[in-house]
Formats: sequence, C-alpha cells, structure tokens
Amino acid sequence: MSKAFNACPLFDAHKSFVRLPMAIKMLDGYPDSKLFLDKICKPIPDAREDFLYTQSFLKSYSRKSEATFRGYRNEVERLLLWAWTIAGKSVIQLKRPDLETYFDFVHNPPAAWVGDSVQDRFKIIGGECRQNKNWRPFAGKLAKEDRKQATLEGADIKVSKDGHTLSHEAMKICYSAVSAYYDYLTDEGYAFGNPIPAIRKQSPYLIKGATQKTIKRLSDLQWDFVLECAETAADKDPMHERTLFVIATLKTLYLRVSELSDRANWQPVWKHYWQDSDGNNWLKVLGKGNKLRDVSVPSALFPYIDRYQRYRSSLNSSFGVNSALVAKNRGSGGMTSRQLRRIVQEGFDLAYDKMMAEGFGGEAKALREATTHWLRHTGASQDIATRPLKHMSDDLGHASMGTTDQIYIQSDMKERAKSGKGRDV
Repeated sequence: MSKAFNACPLFDAHKSFVRLPMAIKMLDGYPDSKLFLDKICKPIPDAREDFLYTQSFLKSYSRKSEATFRGYRNEVERLLLWAWTIAGKSVIQLKRPDLETYFDFVHNPPAAWVGDSVQDRFKIIGGECRQNKNWRPFAGKLAKEDRKQATLEGADIKVSKDGHTLSHEAMKICYSAVSAYYDYLTDEGYAFGNPIPAIRKQSPYLIKGATQKTIKRLSDLQWDFVLECAETAADKDPMHERTLFVIATLKTLYLRVSELSDRANWQPVWKHYWQDSDGNNWLKVLGKGNKLRDVSVPSALFPYIDRYQRYRSSLNSSFGVNSALVAKNRGSGGMTSRQLRRIVQEGFDLAYDKMMAEGFGGEAKALREATTHWLRHTGASQDIATRPLKHMSDDLGHASMGTTDQIYIQSDMKERAKSGKGRDV
C-alpha cells in the first residue's frame, strides 16, 4: 500500500479528551474523524472496535497524568493509523512480521507522515472540531538555534522531512507504549496476546551500553550570565522579579518545569514551602508518577524567595500562603509549563545578548540550544560532587540512586576527558 498520509487524527488533547463520553458518539463533534472512521470500517469492519478499545485504553491512562496520556496517545494513534491505512488490517490482525514492519516504519517514517512542526490535531470551526490539515503523526525537528535565526531574519522555517528518524529514547517509549496497549487489549479479551516483548528483544533500534551519555546543562560561564542578567533585569524592572525567581528556583532545587506549574491535580502554593522542627526548610512538590516529595531548600535561595514575595505583596494585599507559587501578571491562578518555559527563555535571551556583546560568541551560540530542563541538570551537576548521592537522589525525585549515579556521575564526559588528557603512555 502507499505510504502517503491519508488519515485523520482520532484523539484530542487531554483537556478535551477527559470530558468526552465513553461511546462511539464521542466523534459526533469531530466530523472529519467520524467520516474517516466510517470510511475505514468498510474494508476493515473491526476498525470500530479498535477505536473503542483504544479509547478505553487512553481513558484509563488519562487518569494518571496528562504527560502519560499524551505519550500513549501519540504512540497508539500512530499504530491505528498505520494498521488501517498502510497494513489494511485491524490491530488484532497484526502478526509479528506486521509489527516488526511497523517499528521499521516508525523508526524512519516517510516524509508524507512528518510535519514541519508540532501542531494541534483539531481546529474549532463553526463549533466543531475539524481536522488540522497541517497535523502529522510525526513532527520534524529543527535545531533551536536555526529556528531562532530564521525567526530573526524573517525567513520561512523549513524542516527537512526526508530521512527523519526516531532516537533510541523515542523508540524505547514506542515499544513500551505499544506493549502496554497490547497487554490491555489482551486483558480485555480483545487481542489474543502481546507479541511486543519478543519483538523488542530482537530490535535493532534499542542499543545497549551507549558509548556517550552526556547531559545537557549550562556551563558555569553560561549560568553566571543567566543569573546575572536575570538579577539586573529584575533590578531595573520589577516585572522581571518572576523571571529571576523561576530561574533561580528551577536550578537550585533541581525542579522539572512541571513541578512548578499549575496542573489539574496539583496547584503549587506558598504554603508548600515549610520548615521542620529543626529549622530545616523544604518545598513540597508533586513529581513524575504523581509522587509527592520534599526538596531541601538551601539558605542561598531565600534572598530570591524574599524579593519575589515582596514584589507579590506589593501587587496584592491578599497575597498569602494559599496564593499561587508563580502567578500570572494578569488574571488569577498559577502558570502552565508552557508559560514557565517562555519566561525562562526570556532569561536565556537576555544572557545571550550580553554574552555576544562581551565577546563570548561560542558560549552564546551554545546557549541558544538550552531548554528549561537544562537548569535542573545544571544544579544537580554542580552539586553532585559535594552532596551524598542518596540526598541528591531524594531531592531529584529519582526512584533509585542508580539513576542519579548514571546521569550525573558516569555521564560527565567533559570532566572524564579533562582528567584523561594527562595520562602517560
């Protein structure tokens, strides 16, 4: 069959999906998806059952977290669309050779299945969720520096879709999600077994013992510029107090951006900063897997906390322990992960401009690739040499010290290279 993209998205974003009823009539507000499914059901009658069981599978995972739902939705939706439009089969008709072919397809999808950027699946038109024609199951990636440069120059952003391949980590997620999916279908009596574990064992895409495990972090020079520029901006304009607080907190407490954001099941507020009977300070956060943990707060962070609290108090006389930890400048409530990333990027941009002006062009260009998550890695990388591994693991929210060791000790390639240069023959 042709590998042209002749499909339609099936499952909406988490916020919309969780409000929908558990029935085929769910597609009543999605005319393009309904038409697509009706068309598919003519040659593949089981496609309707595929859809219903997949919808139930995603409903069960939507209860866990938005991130888990999004990852599983992306993977099983790709599988459905491939099975129906390319293999011409129901997902329960796919045999081991079919699924091996599918993983080959996912690892290197045809250009027609790859979009220029991440797009919403649907657009609201006339009160209905219509298919976004620009959406594709895969999204091409452009280096952050190239995207920024194209924006500055006013040029069209072009992403090469030929030769698009999924990374080792992306393939691991794909195998895990599809395996969980077939486990669910088997438990429900719809599928006859889960062939994915056997396929995964023989996969050429899951590489063990990678030779280079580098973490993406800011250099000491980059971090100095980021913090200094955020402080200078806040001194000049109180509107930047929030930028300074967010950047300092994410780096110092090794937080994921989601742990500082407002979510459906967790709203970070000021009472989550607390002090124990010995005078030790902590921040309570909800991390991955809906696990609560207390992160130790060093004394050095309190000047940044105090100045942001003073700023918030000057804006609102009712500011108190139940106020959102990071608040919107307009409106009420906390901020989303996307909004927090935008704030951090503004801080990175200030540092980039200053570094370029002072002749640190190489370090400045490297900063263009930085993301919010680099702040977490930067803080942990700087502290790992002076804090016990168990303490680092607990503050980072890792399930085991082995994870912390693997990421922040064994992976420090620059330090290993530095110490190895002076070896004698």
